[in-house]
Amino acid sequence: MISLKHIIKVFPILIGALLIACSAQSVLSEGKSQPELDSLNLSECKAFTCVSEIDFSFQSNLKKQGKRMLQIYLIRHAKPNVKKNWFYSAAEAQQYVIAYNSVPIIPFDSSLVSVQLRPEHTIYCSSLPRSQETALTIFGDKFTVVSDSVFREFEIRMISANSFFKLPLGIWQAFSRGSWMLGFNHRGIESYKEAKLRATQAAENLINVAYDEETAVLVAHGMLNGAIESELKKKGWKLIQKQGHVNLGATILVKTVDLEQ
Repeated sequence: MISLKHIIKVFPILIGALLIACSAQSVLSEGKSQPELDSLNLSECKAFTCVSEIDFSFQSNLKKQGKRMLQIYLIRHAKPNVKKNWFYSAAEAQQYVIAYNSVPIIPFDSSLVSVQLRPEHTIYCSSLPRSQETALTIFGDKFTVVSDSVFREFEIRMISANSFFKLPLGIWQAFSRGSWMLGFNHRGIESYKEAKLRATQAAENLINVAYDEETAVLVAHGMLNGAIESELKKKGWKLIQKQGHVNLGATILVKTVDLEQ
């Protein structure tokens, strides 16, 4: 069992690990220097998030060169309807996590997300209610929505501590997530290594969809979206927008491939 006392002893290591993880997800596109990416114009989007096909003229010009562009959208769910307090005990923080994973989302204005996709696309989401409800609200009236547990958020369990300790929720999450990433705090949930392997599989699934449909769309979660983004970058995908950590925001990655692929 991981106690607060033990976590405090390794606090500097935890902070270092979290800083490294955050910095890895904060890097913007290395691919902007490619001429073809400079031609992509996202400024025409007037909504908070726009989901659309690759520009027809742009794609046609690529196909004349024997190539085509694929894209993957990583959208974060809407805000869950759960009350947040200033301070929590460890047990109360764990109850918050349970509630966060089960409550409905806060209703949102559908105009925040503009969708301009061909109707044959399949939209993917996680097995958690906040992801499913968001996907159905945005896409459910026109598109098939498929839920898959491979797209669920990285799991978390709060560290154990005396109920005397009351801390802001963010502190409990930082201690708990940091210890989990270091391999100390995964009893009853997947380990960090297992979660990373799952993110790799999730990325592969989306790549397969993109090759079939040219545009793949996932409605999932902040940490998972960041992990999928990292996996896609390793495989040569270029980041053109990074908002998948924000509620209803989208991270967009693209890749130019040979037409026959």
